[in-house]
Amino acid sequence: MRVRRGIVAGAGTLALVLAAGAHAAPAGVSFTADQVAHGRAVYARACAVCHGTQLQGAAAVALDGTTFARTWGDGHHALQDYYEEIARQMPKNAPGSLHEADNLGLTAYLLSRNGFSPGGTPLTADALEGTTLEPAGPAATGAAAPVAAPAYTGPWPQPPASVAAATMRVPDDAELRAPAAGDWLTYNRTLAGERFSPLAQINVRNARQLQVHCLLQLGELGSFETSPIAYQGTLYLTTVHKVFAVDGSNCAVKWSYNYVPPDPEHLPGNRGVALYRGKLFRGTADGHLIALDAASGRLLWDVRVADSAKGYEITGAPVAYDGKVFTGDAGADTGIRGRIYAFDADTGACVWTFDIIPAAGQPGADSWGPAGSLEHGGGATWSSMAVDPATGSVLVPTGNPAPDFNDAARPGANLYTNSVVALDMRTGRLQWHVQQVPHDVHDWDTAAAPALFERDGRRLMAVASKNGLLYVYDRDSLETLQQLPFTTRENIDVPLHSGESVHVCPGALGQYNGPAWSPPLKLLFLGAADRCNVLQVAEPKYVPGGVYFGGRFIIDPPAKQSGWIRAFDPAAGREIWQVHRKDLVLAAVTPTAGGLLLTGDSGGEFLGLDARSGGVLYHFQTGGPVAGGITSYQAGGHQYIAVPSGSSSRDSASATGAATLVVFGLP
Repeated sequence: MRVRRGIVAGAGTLALVLAAGAHAAPAGVSFTADQVAHGRAVYARACAVCHGTQLQGAAAVALDGTTFARTWGDGHHALQDYYEEIARQMPKNAPGSLHEADNLGLTAYLLSRNGFSPGGTPLTADALEGTTLEPAGPAATGAAAPVAAPAYTGPWPQPPASVAAATMRVPDDAELRAPAAGDWLTYNRTLAGERFSPLAQINVRNARQLQVHCLLQLGELGSFETSPIAYQGTLYLTTVHKVFAVDGSNCAVKWSYNYVPPDPEHLPGNRGVALYRGKLFRGTADGHLIALDAASGRLLWDVRVADSAKGYEITGAPVAYDGKVFTGDAGADTGIRGRIYAFDADTGACVWTFDIIPAAGQPGADSWGPAGSLEHGGGATWSSMAVDPATGSVLVPTGNPAPDFNDAARPGANLYTNSVVALDMRTGRLQWHVQQVPHDVHDWDTAAAPALFERDGRRLMAVASKNGLLYVYDRDSLETLQQLPFTTRENIDVPLHSGESVHVCPGALGQYNGPAWSPPLKLLFLGAADRCNVLQVAEPKYVPGGVYFGGRFIIDPPAKQSGWIRAFDPAAGREIWQVHRKDLVLAAVTPTAGGLLLTGDSGGEFLGLDARSGGVLYHFQTGGPVAGGITSYQAGGHQYIAVPSGSSSRDSASATGAATLVVFGLP
């Protein structure tokens, strides 16, 4: 019987993946029953919150079963590489805190869970050297044998094997340019991404009367960062693997679709869908872009966008317009070389691509020093995008260069990372860019989509960077008008040296939702996570699909973390008000025509604030962290507020809760 053995990057785990059936451990690898018992206890304490109590996966990948087999059964990973990576990087909330005996115990426990029997000789770290993974049969849990996707080596993207037509052809371009007041058609409601709702039935005068109208448990644990789409009273939302169409008036499920990943997954997460011409488009954690029939949930086409075995994934909510759907690679922290894509919305054919990390000879390549530093240079887009129909532009936020903390091999500004790039939506040609953090060494992505707005006759753009600054730009001149701090900034210019530790604020985990604009109040709003970390630089080592940090970050304990909600006047460049929360504010903020500002925090509170003053008018404990987008919509003539609750990810690793849609309304 052939075996497959591997160590996976998980919350404090070292996992060997094996073939079916109880049998002796592979030659040269032995473990004891005592190590299994010790590893079981360590797993429950340090790993289960992310990987699931039964290794089934939640905020992190599964550690047994077919999905795990697909992820790590490629025969190319050295076990010692994974062991070293996990010893430095895991668990996420306290990397490197587990002792060698703990990691070896975890290894023994996971060997036993995958069908191997203990022996009389304890497992040692030396026994892992020189061993690589080999494809194997079904997992010992009794799951069916993995049905991996057919082997494919490029060119990427791989076109869909089949294409079907949608039942409907709405909404179209005209509706996206001017959505009905009761609809919410993109991740940030409009193509401009300002997140403003023109509904005013729920307002500052009656907000205290809000109550739970209905709720829906979605049956999945882990990351839940969607921003529900609303169209003619129907909500469309996602979990990591599922898509739902829900009656917005009563939370009844109209249909659901469960995506079974055929390719490896590394950091499960998803932020939502695009709705266009009768289709729903979403990315997947194994690097696919799929199109579903919005009327039935039927799969219309499936594009393999990039090689997820190398860490590529798609977490952001796509944007669709002008006959195309726009998306991009995530996974900069695994050493990908990120791209932005436009696909034909009807056929899935790739129309154009843009290299976030320019190839040798392309404009911007000289900002990376030696050409070799480009191969695993990072660059990603994590959340969503904005579109400016007037200029034919798609505006994309981009993430950090790689390796994240060790910059020795990448001198220069490292274009086009940590930027907003404006691309011609027809050709993908670069129109302009603004870079928020040149030569980043702190993992300070521009992760959230920009908000496009107008003030006093000027076309402006607001961008929130993970460096803790809110930028306001003139979109015509590209002049930087404002740089406004919105969270704690500490030791931002202290050099990072190997072997030394530096406490830095903001930390590497941070700003995943961006600013919102209220036209009536002429104010920008922003929620923030106030958390710092200790950075330590180390020699980078590239392992396909593995973490490529060139160091590690140790997050401050929860007692030292908090959140902010802030309002800014972009013309005057000043803060109008602030609200400090004891919990992180990762959720998006939604201003309304009723004078409200809607958001939530990682402690589970849904909040309705007076947008003029920041006063809390309504709050409700939803039972799980709120980390997605708050959607205001209309169904049956009534205004409702949809709140995604229950995100249990590395941003809230100690939190409880499962993915739940909570809908609020007036009595």
